[in-house]
Amino acid sequence: MTGTGKAQTLWTKDFVLIAAVNFLIFCSWQALPFVLPVYLQELGADDVVLGWVTAITTISALLVRPFCGIILDRFGRKGIFLAGIAFMGLASATFAFIPVIGIILAMRFVHGLAWGITSTSSSTVASDIIPPKRFGEGMGLFALSASLAFAIAPGVALESFNVGGIVPVVAISVGALAVAFVFACLLRYRPIEKKATLRLESMLNRASILPAAIMFFLAACYGSLVTFLAVHAAAQGVENVGLFFTAYAVAVALSRPFLGRFVDRKGYAIVLLPGALLVAAALVLLSQADSLPLFIFTALLYGLGFAACHSTLQTMAVADAAPEHRGAANATFLVGFDCGIGAGSLVAGALATVAGYAGMYLCFAVLPLVAAAAFLTFARKRKPPSLKETSG
Repeated sequence: MTGTGKAQTLWTKDFVLIAAVNFLIFCSWQALPFVLPVYLQELGADDVVLGWVTAITTISALLVRPFCGIILDRFGRKGIFLAGIAFMGLASATFAFIPVIGIILAMRFVHGLAWGITSTSSSTVASDIIPPKRFGEGMGLFALSASLAFAIAPGVALESFNVGGIVPVVAISVGALAVAFVFACLLRYRPIEKKATLRLESMLNRASILPAAIMFFLAACYGSLVTFLAVHAAAQGVENVGLFFTAYAVAVALSRPFLGRFVDRKGYAIVLLPGALLVAAALVLLSQADSLPLFIFTALLYGLGFAACHSTLQTMAVADAAPEHRGAANATFLVGFDCGIGAGSLVAGALATVAGYAGMYLCFAVLPLVAAAAFLTFARKRKPPSLKETSG
C-alpha cells in the first residue's frame, strides 16, 4: 500500500482553510440560538415557544439536507457551498429588523434551510480533504473548529446582547459569514470522478443510518442544553454563564486531537462508551447546578463526553462512503443530529413547564445511556478504515 507521504498529510492549506471556514460558519450559527430565547422572553414568549427557537431550524435543515447531499454528489461542492454561505448571511441579517415573535420564528425556519445547505457542504468538503488513514483524527480536528465556535460565540453574543440588544449580535453573525465566504473562495475543491445519480435512494447513505440514529439521542440532549442553558442559569441566580462555554472549549480543545487518534488506533467503542457516560453524568450535575463553579465543572464533563461521541459517530458515518456518496453520508448523519436537536428542544420545552429546568435535565440524562446501549447492540463490530487496512 502506498499511502504514506503527501497523500497522508493532514495539515494542508486546504484543511486549515476548511477548518477556518467551518469555525466562522458555526460562530455565526451559535451566536443566535442562545440569544434569541432571551430576546423572545423579553417580547413575551413562554417556554414552549422558546423550545421552537431551536426546533424550527432543525426541522427546516432536516428537510433540505438529503437534497443538498445528492446535489453535492451530483454537481460538485463549490457552487453549492458558496451559495449556502451567502443565503445564510442574508437570513441572519433579517433578525435585526422585526421584533415580532411569529415573524422571528418564521425567519428561523428560513435560517435553518440555509444552515442545512452550508453545514452539509462544509462537512463534505472536509471529508474530501482528509486522508483515509487519518480520518478519525482529521474529523476530530475538523469538529474541533465547530466546538471552539460553540465555546466562543454564545458568550460573546450574550455579552453583546446585554450591551446593545439584538443588532450587534446580528452584525457579528453576518460578519463571520462574510469572512467565511472569502476563505471558501480560496479552497481547492476536489473533483468528483464518479458522480452520483439523482435517485431517491441516493439521498441517504445506508451505512450512515445507524450512527445517525445513535447520534439522535445525544443530539436531543444538546438541543435541551442549547435552548435552555441561559434561562436555567438565570433561574438558579447564576451570572456570567458565558464561562460555561469557555470551560467547554477547554475540554474540547484538549481532547479532540487525542480522541480521533484513539479511534484510528483502537476503534470506536473505546471512545464512544466513556463519552456517553460523561454526557449522562454532566446532565445530572447540570440539573442540580446552583453555582458558577458547578456550571463550569459540568461544562468540562459535557465538553469531553460530547466531543468523544460526536466525532466518533461522524467518523463512523462518513469513513466508509465512496467519494461520490460523501455528500449523502454527511447529510444522513446530520439528519440524525437535526432530528435529535429538534425533538430534544421541543420535549425539553414541554418538560420544563411541568418539571422545571432541573427536572428536565435530569430526564435527559437517560438518553446517553440509550445511545450507548444502541451502539453495543448494533454497531460494536464496526471498525474505522485504519483498522480495516491493518487487519486486512
